[in-house]
Amino acid sequence: MSAAPRCLVVGYDRTESARGAARWAARELAPDGKLVIVHASRSQHAPASPLTTKEERRELARALIDELLLESEDSLFDLQVVAEISDSDPAHALTHAAIEHRAHAIVIGTEQHSALHRAVGTVTTELLRSSPVAVVAVPSEEALARARAS
Repeated sequence: MSAAPRCLVVGYDRTESARGAARWAARELAPDGKLVIVHASRSQHAPASPLTTKEERRELARALIDELLLESEDSLFDLQVVAEISDSDPAHALTHAAIEHRAHAIVIGTEQHSALHRAVGTVTTELLRSSPVAVVAVPSEEALARARAS
């Protein structure tokens, strides 16, 4: 009996930092890992939008994940890819997926936040408090460029 492929869960919200996290995770898993892409349709501190139905949010999320897959690097095509759409907040959706898929880590993109956002809390902060697996925060390309320049 062979071992299960290495698995990473990545949070995807269509931001450039999330795309970078997905690219990083795909490279780490290539050539034969399992990548679980999770899109949470509500923000960390707000309920789901009352202006859309659950099915409309799921259709949008599926379209966003399809867009990511179409724009992705070749390394993603060597992987087993699972897409999950959740009406939960991002931290809960990511930890649930990590447990369900027996992931080795949760991968998220990082970006600069306002002082108010940092005070209220970020998905990264919540994951560092509650994740049952390692959390990998992938810096944005912009942050990496700044670090290389200094």
